[in-house]
Amino acid sequence: MTSIVKRTAYATIIILFLAWLIDYIDRLVITLALPTIGKQFHLNAVEQGAILSIFFFSYAILQVPGGWLADKIGATKTMTIAMVAWSAFTALTGAAVNYVMLMTVRLVFGISEGIFPGASMKAIAERTTPKTRLTANGFMVASNSFGAAVAPLVAAPFLILVGWQHTFYYVAGLGILIAIVLWFFLPKALPTTATAQADGDVATPAATESPVVNGEGIELKLPDLLRKGIMWKYFLMFCGFDIISWGLVSWVPSYLLTVRHIDLANTGVLTSIPFFAGTVTTILGGWLFDRFLHEHHRRIIVPCMVISAIFLFLMLSASSSGLFIFYETIAACFMYMVYQPIFGLPMRLLSPRILGTGSAMINFGGQVGGVLSPLVMGWLVQAFSYQAAFGFLVFGAVLTAVCAMLTPEAAQDFEKAMVVRQEDVVPGEVTA
Repeated sequence: MTSIVKRTAYATIIILFLAWLIDYIDRLVITLALPTIGKQFHLNAVEQGAILSIFFFSYAILQVPGGWLADKIGATKTMTIAMVAWSAFTALTGAAVNYVMLMTVRLVFGISEGIFPGASMKAIAERTTPKTRLTANGFMVASNSFGAAVAPLVAAPFLILVGWQHTFYYVAGLGILIAIVLWFFLPKALPTTATAQADGDVATPAATESPVVNGEGIELKLPDLLRKGIMWKYFLMFCGFDIISWGLVSWVPSYLLTVRHIDLANTGVLTSIPFFAGTVTTILGGWLFDRFLHEHHRRIIVPCMVISAIFLFLMLSASSSGLFIFYETIAACFMYMVYQPIFGLPMRLLSPRILGTGSAMINFGGQVGGVLSPLVMGWLVQAFSYQAAFGFLVFGAVLTAVCAMLTPEAAQDFEKAMVVRQEDVVPGEVTA
C-alpha cells in the first residue's frame, strides 16, 4: 500500500476501535449492575432479561436505517450523532428512578447506538483497500470482544466504589470525549483510484455482466438489496453468532454472582477472560479470510462453530467456576474466529456507496439474536435452570454453521446471486 493509504487505514482503525470500545463499555456496564438493579427495583429474572432485550430490540430495528443514513449523509456525521446521543442516554440510565423509566431510557439508548455499526463499516470500506478490508475491519470489531473483556474490569470497581447510578455518568463522559476525537481527527475517505493502485491493480468490472456490478463493487437500490435472499442468509448466520455472544455477555455475570456466589470484583475478572481471548481470534479470523479463505469461508465457519458448540455443551456440566470459565473461553475463541468471515464476501464485494446499508442488514441479524438471547435465557433461568439457559446457546452455533453451508463461497457466485434481472433496470439509470 502507498504511505497515504497506510496512514489513513491505521488512523481510521485506531479511532474506530476506541469508538467501538466505548460503545461496548456503555452497553455492558448494565450486565454487572443488573443484580443490584434487580434488587433495588424488585425485578425477577424475566424482567431483568427484558431490560437487556429492549435495548437490542431498538438497536436491531435501527441497523438498516442507520446504514442508509450513513450512505446518504456520510459515515462521520452519522457516527458522531450516534455517539453524542448514546452518551446522553447512558447518563440517563443512571438517573432512572423506576423500572418503567429504565426500560424507556434503554429503548432510546438502543436507537442511538443502532445507527452506528453500518456507518463504521462504511467508514472502514472508504478508507482501506478491498484486499485488506477484512483485516482492518477485524481490528476494529476486535473492540467488541475487548470491550466485553474490559467492561467488567472497569465497571466492577466503580460499582463497588460509587454505585451503579454514578458509574453510568462516568462512562457517558468517555463517550462524549471520543465523539470529539472522531469528528475532528477521523481521516477523509480515500478516492477509489488510490485504493485500487494500493492493491496493485486498477478497478475493473467484475466478470458478471450486469449493471449492478462495476469496478467499485456491487451496487443495488435499497429495495433490490432488501429482496436478496442471500443477504438474509447472512442475516441468519450473524443472528446465530450473536445468540451465543450476547447470551454469554448477558447471563454469565449473574450466574457467577448468584449461583457460584463469587464476589463482584472477582466476577468482573472471570467474566473478562473469554473475551480477551476472543479479541485475538477476531483479528486472526479477519486476517485468515483476507489472506487465505476469501473464497472458502465454510472452511473456517463450520469447524469453528462445531467446536464452539461442543464446549458450550460442556459448560452445562462444569463442576467448578474455573472449569466453567475454561470451557467458555475455548468456546469464545472459536466463536469469535468466525466474526469477520461472516461479513467477508459482502464487505469485500459490495460497493462502498451501499456498504453501510448492506453491512447493516447483516448486523441486524446479530441484534435480533441479541433481542432473543437475554429474554429466552431469562425465561429458561426462571422456569428451569441456568444449565437450560446456557444450553440455548448451542442452537446459535448450529444456526450459524447451517447458514454458512447455504451461502456461496466464490466471488462470482456471490455476484450472480446479487444480480437483478436486466429488465428491472431502467436504461441509463445509475444503480445506487
